[in-house]
Amino acid sequence: MAKLRAAVITDIHYGFDIKDKLGSKAPRLMEAFVKIVNKYAPDFIADMGDRISAKDKKEDLKYLKALKEHFNEAAAPVYSVIGNHDFKNISREDNEEIMRNPSSSYTKDIGGYHLIFWNPKIKITDDGIEVAEESITWLQKDLAKTKKPAILFSHVPLDNLNGEERAEVKKYFYWTQGSRIRKIMEDAGNVILCMGGHRHRNRHREINGIHYITQQSFTSQWREKYRIPSGTFSFLEAEDGKLTVELQGKFSKTYNLKPKTPV
Repeated sequence: MAKLRAAVITDIHYGFDIKDKLGSKAPRLMEAFVKIVNKYAPDFIADMGDRISAKDKKEDLKYLKALKEHFNEAAAPVYSVIGNHDFKNISREDNEEIMRNPSSSYTKDIGGYHLIFWNPKIKITDDGIEVAEESITWLQKDLAKTKKPAILFSHVPLDNLNGEERAEVKKYFYWTQGSRIRKIMEDAGNVILCMGGHRHRNRHREINGIHYITQQSFTSQWREKYRIPSGTFSFLEAEDGKLTVELQGKFSKTYNLKPKTPV
């Protein structure tokens, strides 16, 4: 019987406040998060990136190491992907050394599910975020090797549809090959869920039988007039084709999802 329990967190922006990212609140929030997660006892914690707010190499390394100390208190393994802030001033290799997770894409098979932690090589263009061909090929080959139901975690969500974001920020929000990547997953027939962060909002979409969840930032300001962080994280539970994503924090909400049956 396939069964999975996970805690999912994204966009912690640990360390200092910048606009609506209340990173100075992250230490206290992380202490509470670890206590709650240890009581929940998940199979793993998925960290979807932007652990820090990029400032300079010295500060970024300091805050990333401080955040890792919180994760070290968790009684579950932490599997991370890399966000755009995480490697602006420090390298992918720095992230790998501190977080003890690969800086390239990797997978884990847990509880009868195939988990993909997608760290594609990218290039920022005027049209959006362009994924290197080798990263797309890697995903296609990986999906072809398993019949297990697959769940993919990435920093930037994979459900982007044209014309949704303001033109001036479009290139930081979009995969230029989004529709192509979705088609690869659809053709594979075993992807049931993709989760991402980056956009600092909560959203659910179902596109051609695959569910896409965008999760709010852990420290994003709750409401415009209140300097209170959202504290958003989620519990993901999957069992025999049933999926539940339960958002915790100020934006509490439960998504009961019915994925297509994997081939």
